[in-house]
Amino acid sequence: MLAVGVLTGLGLWALGVPAALGLAIIATLLDFVPLVGPIAAAVPAILLALTVDPRTGLLTTLLYLVVQQIEGNLLQPLVQQRAVELPPALLLFALIGAGLLFGVLGVLLAAPLTVVIFVLVKRLYVRETLGEDTDVPGEAS
Repeated sequence: MLAVGVLTGLGLWALGVPAALGLAIIATLLDFVPLVGPIAAAVPAILLALTVDPRTGLLTTLLYLVVQQIEGNLLQPLVQQRAVELPPALLLFALIGAGLLFGVLGVLLAAPLTVVIFVLVKRLYVRETLGEDTDVPGEAS
């Protein structure tokens, strides 16, 4: 969330959008809400940028798209890999699969459910059934 706020704030400031700091704070806070939050944060920024000129509105739209792509496809998988040792490819496939099977609700719940299933498989199958020692996210080493 912090990276989204900083990148958005710097980009809006560089584009000359009024109230760049306030819009960056809104982007930071709304980034907590999956899918809908970034869109809700972009709307007031784009509308405010359109008051400057149409080119600034278009560049603001591109800024929000680029920041969300960086966060969603680069930063978020790397952070989740370090936090729960979840392979990024597994999370991406889980998002796609849950989205295809369950729609928007599946996408919203895919990441936390994947983490839960990953931990359960490591604890119940790998450790208990196979008897192999493995690190389980969330346990003290």
